[in-house]
Amino acid sequence: MLLTAVIPFPKMLFLNGFLIFIFLVWARRAVWLGRLRKKNPPIEKIERPTRTDTKISLIVPAKNEEKNIANCLYHLFRQNFKNCEIIVVDDRSTDKTPHLLENFQKLSPFPFKIIRIEKLPPGWTGKNHAMVAGSKAASGSWLLFTDADTTHQPESVASALETALAQKIDFLTLAPETESRSFWEKTVQPLAVGSLALWFNSEKVNDPQSGTILANGQFILVRKEAYEKVGGNESVKSEVIEDVELAKKIRGAGFTVQFLNGTKLYSTRMYSSLAEIKTGWTRIFTYLFNKKIPAILHKIFLFSFASLAPFVILKMELFFWWAQSEFYQPLTLALSLGVCAWIILIRFIGNKTLKCNPWYAFLHPLGSVIMIWILCICILRIAFNRPSAWRGDLHQ
Repeated sequence: MLLTAVIPFPKMLFLNGFLIFIFLVWARRAVWLGRLRKKNPPIEKIERPTRTDTKISLIVPAKNEEKNIANCLYHLFRQNFKNCEIIVVDDRSTDKTPHLLENFQKLSPFPFKIIRIEKLPPGWTGKNHAMVAGSKAASGSWLLFTDADTTHQPESVASALETALAQKIDFLTLAPETESRSFWEKTVQPLAVGSLALWFNSEKVNDPQSGTILANGQFILVRKEAYEKVGGNESVKSEVIEDVELAKKIRGAGFTVQFLNGTKLYSTRMYSSLAEIKTGWTRIFTYLFNKKIPAILHKIFLFSFASLAPFVILKMELFFWWAQSEFYQPLTLALSLGVCAWIILIRFIGNKTLKCNPWYAFLHPLGSVIMIWILCICILRIAFNRPSAWRGDLHQ
């Protein structure tokens, strides 16, 4: 019996047409990837700082960071920009962080302040409160907020400052090189980071007229005058995605906000396990999409059809071929194989761009399933009003 006797020809045509459409979708992404690399190149390192008359306060919020704080401070100590001070805000740490900070204070080549927070006031998130505490102790005309899990190149501070001054930027936030070491990091992180870059296109993000805004709390260099004019982090004290909300406040006050490529200046290992990946990205996506279920459903739809469906069709056709089924269609098999190879090729290039093992692109279907799982958890949290947990704090 012919397949057309079982499945009407229009349905076969629809399936093949769908595969061609997905090929074009990923072709558009390939164009976007090439354009991104040209339009948003990494900030170059500045070996010899020239803006030495400007003082910067480096503020590091730290809660239970005994695994990261030594590496972070070691690299901040090596900065080639010398007109700065370091302020570490110990936010209720219960591990060895306080002891480590006392030792580093003795070794610091820069003025070094430790601020200890014992209790979180009602209505605040921990990081917002820590950032405000650090800013109040700062004497620099610029503030650089950076996380304890970052690794800075010696030229990081100088290069960011010179870029901000040259381009008249009041709030400069940088994307890092993302370190991926474990199996799950290499499988999921490049897909998550790449999706975020795709959904929040840098050209729109940096266009004050677009209404789209994104920021990265791992690296925020802000003019103190602009920060204080909008009320600093106190103005967003209950916000979980405080970096984005602060950027909105500062742009809304008429200051210049830019999100640039800082992959040559610093790196970060966001999460080290599948559990951390799930918790971290659930928090990010839940609040980045303003807890709007339709927006998250749209992303699930994109992953299901643009990322997973071609692999499902390929598997189905391979099964039909192996079983010598009357449902087997050579054209559909060829199309699905070609589309899947095309997706993996683009992911391969994307992984290389992100300096992640490119061969993990072959695990794209698994990574897509994990992303859908995370997005579904976001919806459940929103639907049942469950709080997000991070660093021991709960956030609604």
